[in-house]
Amino acid sequence: MTADLRHHPADEHLRAGGPALVDVAHWASEFPWCDQARGVLEARFAGTPGWASAVSAVRTDPWTLGGC
Repeated sequence: MTADLRHHPADEHLRAGGPALVDVAHWASEFPWCDQARGVLEARFAGTPGWASAVSAVRTDPWTLGGC
């Protein structure tokens, strides 16, 4: 699973008998673990002057399916 497949290399890989590939959008593959990463950083930098973090809910994929 990746968010970085390119059409022709993926096609050549599959034609050569390689295993199936799953290509997901960057935002969809990264957003689910962002809050956990924020928690790790918050724990590490707790008490550090000026430190703050937030997870943005802005979808950054260039398209959406069905208005999602």
